[in-house]
Amino acid sequence: MKTKIYEAIQQWIPDCKNWSDFPSTNDETVDQYALLKRVARYCMENMDSANEEESEAAREVIRVINMLYEGGNHYMRNAIENEFFTELSTQENPASLKKHLGFLSKESKQGYLRTILEN
Repeated sequence: MKTKIYEAIQQWIPDCKNWSDFPSTNDETVDQYALLKRVARYCMENMDSANEEESEAAREVIRVINMLYEGGNHYMRNAIENEFFTELSTQENPASLKKHLGFLSKESKQGYLRTILEN
């Protein structure tokens, strides 16, 4: 049985099905964490693109992550913070912080800022 995170990403981010490095092991927890990290990289690649389709793809990823984070239990929030937010924060700088925070919901902003401060 796939996790809620795994199913939501497959359903709402159709490009992920074409990734050659789409995680697929027998351990759903490992898959979920690897998938969140891969989705964060995909989001970063498209977030600052001049191509409108790519920028919209990044916004869609953020909408899905916001939905999962806001509706998630403690375990799901930790997974998103540990993998998605941590990966996103590795590329953070003062100029991009305001832009990235503008993409996130209120609850996601709090988790993202906490992740930045902890790392």
